[in-house]
Order: sequence, then structure tokens, then C-alpha cells
Amino acid sequence: METTSARADAFPGPGLPSDPGILPDPAILKDRLAAFLDERGVTWDAVLREADQGVGSPALAVAAGSVPAGFGNHRSDLDLFVLVENDRLTRFPIQSHEHGTLIDVNIRRASAVRDTTADLRSRPWPRFDSVGESGWNHRRRAINTANRLALGLPLLATPPWDAWHADLRGPWHADVVEQWWTVEAHRLVQAARWLLGAKPMAAAARAREAVVAALNARAAAGGQVYFPAKWVGEKLKALDDAEGLAVLGDVLAPPLDPRERVPHCLDLVHDLVGEAAPLHAVLRWSTGVGTTVLDDRTIVDRWQLRALEVLRSDLPHDDSDAIVWSGPAGSALPDDLLPLFAGDMLWLGVAHTAPEVPA
Repeated sequence: METTSARADAFPGPGLPSDPGILPDPAILKDRLAAFLDERGVTWDAVLREADQGVGSPALAVAAGSVPAGFGNHRSDLDLFVLVENDRLTRFPIQSHEHGTLIDVNIRRASAVRDTTADLRSRPWPRFDSVGESGWNHRRRAINTANRLALGLPLLATPPWDAWHADLRGPWHADVVEQWWTVEAHRLVQAARWLLGAKPMAAAARAREAVVAALNARAAAGGQVYFPAKWVGEKLKALDDAEGLAVLGDVLAPPLDPRERVPHCLDLVHDLVGEAAPLHAVLRWSTGVGTTVLDDRTIVDRWQLRALEVLRSDLPHDDSDAIVWSGPAGSALPDDLLPLFAGDMLWLGVAHTAPEVPA
């Protein structure tokens, strides 16, 4: 892939791959963005004008995404993350083509981003009592937003948001990114194990995704903490990680028989991120599930489009947030629940059994 620079040194700084607390070099970020804009004939002022979309005065505007991270190419767009102090706004995405290239403007309420980012640092995760589909997705989005802000180039920063932005780039940030990918790898491994008998091709896909997640964790541990998974190859190149690149090439090759591919991938994940213990698997209802109890059995449907019959009447009600089943990572799923999981009616998370376990 053609990149905007020979390697991605945006975070940490050049020559310091083992210290994820080093600030990105503003000069490198500025050079990358300048090259991108010059190629398209776009001025800095034009980009900055896109930050003001009439929903509040920008408190912080950051040019973000693959371009300042060093992974962008001639087809890349430019992400502009803007924080405004407007309590009536949650988020306001807008795509601008005014200057002949796509500028993806993401406007967020500053206080909301500040609070969700603080939660990344202060709240233990993943917590057994609260891990669920919406919370999992919320954390992924929160990390992505904080990550793009942290690794981007500030175009405008008013007090106190300038100091807040600088704090995003501390060592805690790399820890949060590495932890996410490690936990996600273990979650996908569990899914692959359970799916192998019922849906072997789906199991192979989950197993491959687990290896990619583990490689993203490896890259983060080396200092390449840019969050989007698709750039894992570029992150490993930036680290001169020939071993990691060989693993990536292996799992992205045309698939073997799933019954060979899945164990192979799971062994790779184990080598990369170790054992899943003490994590436990946690199953809750997927979004859109409905339940109807009929004597000694339960009819479980999804969006009222398809349904399965389970020979038990003690399952949680569909509007309950209760755990349907849990067990140590690596445990077999009860036979009567396996069709529900294979049918995408159960959402899988992994978590520490005690909420007080540090994140």
C-alpha cells in the first residue's frame, strides 16, 4: 500500500518505539497533513473553516485519521474531529466535498467526550455485572474517538481543552488500546470455538478476526496505538515486525478447511496474547430478541423474522438485562443454548468475575 510517509512514527515519536507515553511530534503531523493538502490544492484555512458548522464555536478542532497517522494514501479522506460546548448536541457528522476532496467532519459535544474518555481511565473493564452489547459498542466508539483526537494534529485548541487534549496522549492511552484488542481477541476465540460444529465457515471467520485483534494488541504494545483494525499491517511494518507480518499473511491467505484453520488460528492467538483466564464468557440476549414461554419450552425470535424453540422455561425475559449463561473462558456451551448462539440470538462478552478487578 502506498503511504504518505516511509513509516508511521506518529505515536510514539521517532526512535522511541518502546515508550508509548511520548507525544507525537507536531512537525511530523504537520508535514503529513501539508503534503496531503498541497496535493489537492486545499489550504489550511479552508480546512479550519469546515470546523464551524453553525452548531457552536469550536473548542477543539483536530485533523485526524489515517493521514496524520502516516497510513493514508491518495484515496484517503481527511477526518476532522471538532468539540463544541453545546449541551443540546450529542454528535453531528457531516461530509464536505466543497474543496474537491472528502473532509469527514465529526462534531461532538465536548463535555460528553470528556466524560466518556474519563471513564476509559477510571472504570474497571470488562466488568462481569455490566458487560453487554451496547456497553461494548460504546467503549469501542469511545476509544476510537479518544484515539483519533490523541493522534491528530490540533488546528484549534482553546483553554482548557488544549491541556485536556495533551493529556489524551499519556501512557494510559496505550494501555487502554492494548487491553481492548487483547480482550476482543479472547472474545472472538470463544465465539470461534462454539461455532465450529454448527457453522464452521463462520467459526473460521471469527478465528481469523481473533488473530487480527491479537496482532493489533501486539502493535499497541510496541507503541503503534492507532486504533482502526484495518491498518494492522501498516502498524507492524512501522515496527519492523517481520514475525507479526508473517502471521498476518498466514491468516489472510485463502482459507484451509475450517476444522484445520480454526485450531491453527486459536494457537496463534494463544501465542500472541496468552491465556484468557481469569476472563469468563458472558451471554446476554442480542438486540431484537423476543421470548415466549409455552409450558416447558421457550420460543426465542429475532426481530420476529426467525425463531428457535428451546426446551427450557427458565430463560430470562426478553426485556431483562440478566445473564443467560456464563462460565470460564474456554468452557463448552450447554447443548440447548448452542443453537441460540449459532443463530445470533445471544450476544457474547468476556469479563472479569469481580467488578473490583482493575482495568
